[in-house]
Amino acid sequence: MKKNIFFICATIACFAFTSDKSDITCTATWYDTSGHPKVHRDHSTAAFNLYSKGTFLVVTNLSNNKIDTVEVTDRHGLSNSHIDLSKDSFKKIANIREGRIKVSVKKIN
Repeated sequence: MKKNIFFICATIACFAFTSDKSDITCTATWYDTSGHPKVHRDHSTAAFNLYSKGTFLVVTNLSNNKIDTVEVTDRHGLSNSHIDLSKDSFKKIANIREGRIKVSVKKIN
C-alpha cells in the first residue's frame, strides 16, 4: 500500500512540474539494444513513457553537463520519472559503471 501511495505521489509531482513536457529532470539508466532487431546497436535511442516513438530529445547529465541527442524508439514499464538510454547513448554522457544518473530531458521536435 505504501509503495502505491509513493508511486502515485511521485507521478503527480512529475506531472505538476512538467505540464508542458518540454524540460524534465529524471533518472536515467541504460539498456542493451543488441536484442532489438529494429535498432542499430550504435544508434542513440531511448525508451521513455512521456513521448511518442520518433520524438527526439536532448539528454543532459546533470553531474557533468555532457549531452546526447536520442530518439525515442520504445516505451518501458517504469514510472514517467525514468528514461532508459541505449548503452551507446549512456556511454556518451556518463561512465557505464555508474548505472543510474540524474538527467535533464528536453524535447527538440
